[in-house]
Amino acid sequence: MSNFTQIAIITGLTLAGLQAPAIANAGADHNPSNTISADHDHPDSFRHFAPELPAMRDRKPPMNTEFGLHVSEIEPGLFFITDFIYQSAFLVTVDGVVVFDAPPSFGERHRMAIEQSAPGVPITHFVLSHKHADHNGGGYTFADIEGLTVVAAKANADSLLANPLRGVLTPTETFEDAITLTVGGVPIELQTANFHSNDVDVMIYLPAQKFLMAVDTITPGEAPFMNFGGTSNLEAYMASFDTFLSYDFEHFLSGHVSVLGNRADVETARNYAFDVWDTVYGLWPSFLDRFNANMELTSFENGNLAYRMTMEEVRDTCAEQVVDRWEDKLSVVDLWADSHCETVVLHAIMH
Repeated sequence: MSNFTQIAIITGLTLAGLQAPAIANAGADHNPSNTISADHDHPDSFRHFAPELPAMRDRKPPMNTEFGLHVSEIEPGLFFITDFIYQSAFLVTVDGVVVFDAPPSFGERHRMAIEQSAPGVPITHFVLSHKHADHNGGGYTFADIEGLTVVAAKANADSLLANPLRGVLTPTETFEDAITLTVGGVPIELQTANFHSNDVDVMIYLPAQKFLMAVDTITPGEAPFMNFGGTSNLEAYMASFDTFLSYDFEHFLSGHVSVLGNRADVETARNYAFDVWDTVYGLWPSFLDRFNANMELTSFENGNLAYRMTMEEVRDTCAEQVVDRWEDKLSVVDLWADSHCETVVLHAIMH
């Protein structure tokens, strides 16, 4: 039995090859999948990456506080807050303020923003979208509030009990799958999902304000972060768009970048993600032919090397096509498309 046959059987790849193998980015010196160089003259210099699109820059809100944050009332009583890297929200009701996530990058400025927007109103509730410290490690700034109700999905609460994270508040009220809170007469619907976090994600929906918060999903105006936001469940991530769009919302808070999203942003993110998916699976029938050619190229002496070469060919061919279609529609596509293609390549291999 040849090395090629053995490896094909081991990996479970049984699709017939339909296209001739190709060299990724043939004739191009710059490969965005390579390590980015700080050298201006290097083939993979940072200078080869496109700047943010003007349409994206135009959507960025201004800093409007003396402490380096943007704070705006997007609906009566509902405030959007960002430090231009992370974002959060808080709701002011007649019974108190509800905080949705606390990125540590905000620090004490978070409390300052709330006091500025709702002077003298007590903070009564804190809702965790998930447990990750980069979005909730700033909870320590609310730890001194007596009687604060900290709401989280039970899976996140259990995970925090087993592995506490610095700055993340300990939940005082938990729920299994879904719960509706009513604070000051305002309904807040919480529903669990699995599009990102290893434990569980929580979608936060305020129907009266047409506001949906689902953190670590999309980046409005931009291609998603590396590996589709580092999701631990690609299939759930791909399915999440239809779930989001089943809600009646106008505002979409995704936790990252400075731009508050909307329904069109979610639709665009869905179209981009499925374009990457379809591109990889469109190339997939050629995988074995490419692999066989690389086995021959390496004299059948290193199956792992040939396999990696084949994965990179499919990834790079996918990225080239995706960048060509999306570089005028979303910022930073050339920065992250290769990781998105690689994520789908790995999924195709494993599934």
